[in-house]
Amino acid sequence: MGYLFLSVALFCGAVKGFCGKKMSSYATTLKSAVLINLVRMTLCIILSLLSVFLSGNFAKLNASPELLLISALSGLGTSAFIVTWLLSVRKSAYMMLDVFLMLGTLVPSISGFFLYGEPIGIKRWGGFAVLVVAVLIMCSYNNSVKVKFTPTSFFLLVLCGLSNGVTDLSQKMAARTVKDLSVDVFNFYTYLFAALILLSFLIFLPKKEETELSPPLTMKPFVYVLIMAVALAANSYFKTVAAFYIVSAELYPLSQGISLILSTLMATFLFREKLKISAVVGIVLSFVGLIIINI
Repeated sequence: MGYLFLSVALFCGAVKGFCGKKMSSYATTLKSAVLINLVRMTLCIILSLLSVFLSGNFAKLNASPELLLISALSGLGTSAFIVTWLLSVRKSAYMMLDVFLMLGTLVPSISGFFLYGEPIGIKRWGGFAVLVVAVLIMCSYNNSVKVKFTPTSFFLLVLCGLSNGVTDLSQKMAARTVKDLSVDVFNFYTYLFAALILLSFLIFLPKKEETELSPPLTMKPFVYVLIMAVALAANSYFKTVAAFYIVSAELYPLSQGISLILSTLMATFLFREKLKISAVVGIVLSFVGLIIINI
């Protein structure tokens, strides 16, 4: 059953990624990226609150301090992830993102070992080492299809992977530690905290930074943001439910491994990125690492 929920989450994640790539042309500055995602989080809040009402869990909005703290951690990871992802996809090859997100699965996997005694084992450590090699090779590939890799680009990708790992960890924490958890309520507070963090960031950013979106706004970007909001809400919901059934060291590497397959297909056939030998080697190594992790 857990794999069924994960499959739905992965499909929604692919839709979100496609729309995000299309939307990235409007995120020309940090402030514009924050603004776009603030709108997106607001839509997610509305969708998750509607889901709470439809599921009859309105009373559970009176959440425990434990759930609020975990939701705050999830909101922090979510806000950092969605902004760095939108900025990274402009600077890096699309396939690069999921390779770094796979590396970010170290966060929930290692935390799952220390917090819940979920096994990792020597083979999984070996798998993670292979993923590191895949990341290095993909950095070389990125230089051949995009502008030269810079410390800023690398920092954004690392932060993107780590923040996604923090979000995954918070989902596992909610599933394992909160009694009678309502995923709808958890997602509502996650998006609420994420929106508050983005709003605070927007307020305190230097006034001189441009907020204007480029190219000029039409209805198309708003449609993309709406679809991204729905896809994100569904992806978070079904991945959190999957965390009830699948251990962290398997769930998150498996999730990112399949996401890498989907990203590769989209990058090649939809975004016209050239699939060079270095990219093939990096992707194959990612799969080898994934297989080792899940043996």
